[in-house]
Amino acid sequence: MAKRRKKQQRKTNWLVIGVIVVGSILLLVGLTALAFQEPEQMDLGKYCQNNPENCVVRGPADAAVTIVEVSDYGCPHCKNYNLDTAPVLDAAYEGAPVRWAVLPFALPGQTGDYPTMATAVASLCANEQGAFWQFHPAAFKLQDSPTLFNSREGWLQTAESLGLDMEAFNSCLDNNNYEDVIRANINAAQNAGISATPSFSINGEILRGNQPVDVFMQRIDSFLN
Repeated sequence: MAKRRKKQQRKTNWLVIGVIVVGSILLLVGLTALAFQEPEQMDLGKYCQNNPENCVVRGPADAAVTIVEVSDYGCPHCKNYNLDTAPVLDAAYEGAPVRWAVLPFALPGQTGDYPTMATAVASLCANEQGAFWQFHPAAFKLQDSPTLFNSREGWLQTAESLGLDMEAFNSCLDNNNYEDVIRANINAAQNAGISATPSFSINGEILRGNQPVDVFMQRIDSFLN
């Protein structure tokens, strides 16, 4: 009887050990899968909603569609979007439940700096006077002039043409913390999977490049419908 009990005890121990080993393997596999799992991408629409000081927004707060534009003021395709495509979309969706947002942004240069950071700052200075949506496309037009592009003279001429308070605008250019805002936006765009401009977050889905108007409309209509 004693020998039988010892044999049964040995069988039980091996069973416990086997369960522990299998459990450990499954746990290791699960942890490995989590380590290689891609992080969830940021929704820039929600980012703008949670950080209203970092985005410039127009349109109803309860809109069915939120479109966030990520552009660089030195980008030719961004210029084409803002001067050609955007006006068509504005007209097509006038009065529709669409919310438009811009994430003030700058692409990194070859030396690690952000060449158009200063123009992005100037756009936010114009925003202080409620003129962002006029200054924004005008700043892209400055690409046509080598002397005015991305320069204080260009921003001042643009601001003056829009009838801004020039003393307040100059003061903002000299004394502001908007670079911190733009750097935060750069990180947010990266976390959303954006590395080139123009890019757009449409209800959290990324659309890359200045696509034909029909492509934008199909994406927007898919949410409106």
